[in-house]
Amino acid sequence: MPQEELGRKVIKRPGRKVHSASTLSLVNEASNTLRASSFIHVNLDAVVHNIRILKGLAGPKTEMMGVVKGGAYGSGLMPVVNVMLEEGVKELCVATVGEGVYLRQHNVTVPITVFGNLVECEVEDVKRHHLIPSLSWTQPFTSHDKENLVYPDGSRLRVAINIDTGMSRYGVQPQDLPDLIHSLDQLEVTITSLYTHFQSGISEKKKNKRQLDLFLEATEPYLSRPLTRHAAATTGCVQGLGTDLDFIRPGGAITGLSSGYDFQGAEEFKQCEFRPAMSVVAKPSFYKLLPPGKFIGYDGTYKTEQSEWIANLTTGWSDGFSRCLSNNGAVRSIKTRELCPIVGRVSMDSITVKLSGAPDPDDGYLVISDDFHNITSAVGLARRLKAAVYEIPGKFSTRLPRIYSRGGKITQTFPSLSYTC
Repeated sequence: MPQEELGRKVIKRPGRKVHSASTLSLVNEASNTLRASSFIHVNLDAVVHNIRILKGLAGPKTEMMGVVKGGAYGSGLMPVVNVMLEEGVKELCVATVGEGVYLRQHNVTVPITVFGNLVECEVEDVKRHHLIPSLSWTQPFTSHDKENLVYPDGSRLRVAINIDTGMSRYGVQPQDLPDLIHSLDQLEVTITSLYTHFQSGISEKKKNKRQLDLFLEATEPYLSRPLTRHAAATTGCVQGLGTDLDFIRPGGAITGLSSGYDFQGAEEFKQCEFRPAMSVVAKPSFYKLLPPGKFIGYDGTYKTEQSEWIANLTTGWSDGFSRCLSNNGAVRSIKTRELCPIVGRVSMDSITVKLSGAPDPDDGYLVISDDFHNITSAVGLARRLKAAVYEIPGKFSTRLPRIYSRGGKITQTFPSLSYTC
């Protein structure tokens, strides 16, 4: 949709309403409970649904390890983790040792693999909290005797080996894998898993298939060992690559986020029937009818051409909503499905939107919608901003309060600044 179309009029979409009166009731209940006009909503029913979809994409003997880095991709760590464990997810993966420590401090006992590459200063925390670090070399253990590479219970340190099959970030080169395994054996470190990560998107299956073939060839000599192999993250799950190994390893798909925004890949992801879990909802904090010729916001980048209803929504770039959406985006009415253009600058604390008329007291608007809409969803916004889909929810701070719901009812509330993602 052209920028000028968004900036100059309210766009109406014909057809049935996609959000019922019960959705508006939930929005108003949340707003009253939180005493806030804008908030994040995470639908945990969608998380359950997505986990079951992912299990259906995996082989009959394949287990699931859930990637929950970045606060479960912005949806909030512990509420999502608790649902995953209820649904039988066997292991978890994080990006940093600190995330793993946080999970342990919140009584998560399942195996936790830390991605990236272990560095020496992290070894003590890894041991203390019984984490499984990823390794591409033995350098982190240079100053450690093998007698010290144990957990508090006396068991040997467990590690995962990342094999570089094409991503060229972390990972041991396939030809160097035998030497690395030999060195770890000498240190009496337990190798618990071998894994790789695909480089290309959902629509580029052939490239990822080459990586999978290289991974299978490199790891075949070690199949007699008591270790596991995994390669299928969200993209691999959708492509059916590596889904019959010991584990699938999805992340964004758990909360309904496509791993890319290109139309073909996003459509293939949608066809799997995933459901986005997170939305950002707002009720106007102020609105007024402005006459023609009024400039709006910092630098006066928008000017009313006629009498226009303008409303303020209390979410801005300090919360995580991109300033690049100034005069270049829209929010969506929950009641009517109207797209209401963002007019003027996205400021630190608010956005201004153009409405078709004075809002009703119970009106709510989707700043980020929990669907695949081309303008308001995470994938649509990523496409517009040329950003990663995961960036859209992942950038939201703890300043916006948030709610979690199941069965259409609020199950948890977190006031502003009182929670950790």
